[in-house]
Amino acid sequence: MEGITKTFGKVQANKDIDFQVKFGEIHALLGENGAGKSTLVNVLSGIYTPDSGSIFIRGKEVKLTSPRVAIDEGIGMIHQHFKLVEVMTAQENIMLGQKGSHFLHSEALTQKITELSERFQLGVELKKKVYDMSVGEKQTLEILKVLYRGANILILDEPTAVLTPQEIEKLFQIMKRMKDAGCAVVFITHKMNEVLTISDRLTVLRKGEKIKTLETKDTNTRELAELMVGHPVDLAIKRVATTIGATLLKVKNLTCVNEEKVQVLKDLSFTLASGEILGVAGIAGSGQKELCEAIAGLYPIQSGQILFK
Repeated sequence: MEGITKTFGKVQANKDIDFQVKFGEIHALLGENGAGKSTLVNVLSGIYTPDSGSIFIRGKEVKLTSPRVAIDEGIGMIHQHFKLVEVMTAQENIMLGQKGSHFLHSEALTQKITELSERFQLGVELKKKVYDMSVGEKQTLEILKVLYRGANILILDEPTAVLTPQEIEKLFQIMKRMKDAGCAVVFITHKMNEVLTISDRLTVLRKGEKIKTLETKDTNTRELAELMVGHPVDLAIKRVATTIGATLLKVKNLTCVNEEKVQVLKDLSFTLASGEILGVAGIAGSGQKELCEAIAGLYPIQSGQILFK
């Protein structure tokens, strides 16, 4: 990619960015939220058309006017929010939108998908409904879907945001196998520890501009943090002595259900005292949003109590 510029109204999301990725490498795209990472790869995957700049694949200039054109050129994107039909099986999702997709259950197609899954050790159950899958299984299915469509340049947009540590480790193993098979893998994140663990090279974006491309082995978290924010960063956590006061908030046996009558919070209890910071940890979709909204009075409560002061 050379000189890529993309503007939305008065906001310049990408400004004259040059970006190269090699086959057989994992290249991380690093930057704070709003740095322009997703915009750049949306241009690469044909979702956005750049205002200016050029894209070359194997030295040949291409015009990626749509995601279909991009996939025909071998570029596949695994989005942060999955593009799957919940009521369909894994195989039906893979075949959806393909030519001849009315032959969804032919033995030849099943064999081809199975061989691809085994080659990269994806472990996808082709007959399993998407609504019965874990988040990690859905993401693996998305990877298999783009591989089946012939992608050898794979873009993963914030892929670890919704995964458990065990699922992240499995994803990294899959990425390494794709790299070993000669694929070019673009890994978008703002987590420096993941970049240092999995990538071969990395490019840092800040406020829509490319700051620097580095060999991962030649850098560290301190340098990356400075490149991301534009000034030296003290990564040490200073814990200031404080006095814990009286209990201000008490949540007791809190249970909430969503519109589908599924429990999103189940018998949850905790207390929060004056002068205290209480952390709530969990992967996306574990109930953090519903908990905050329930405390704020924005989410209906099925049972339990929220006591303030």
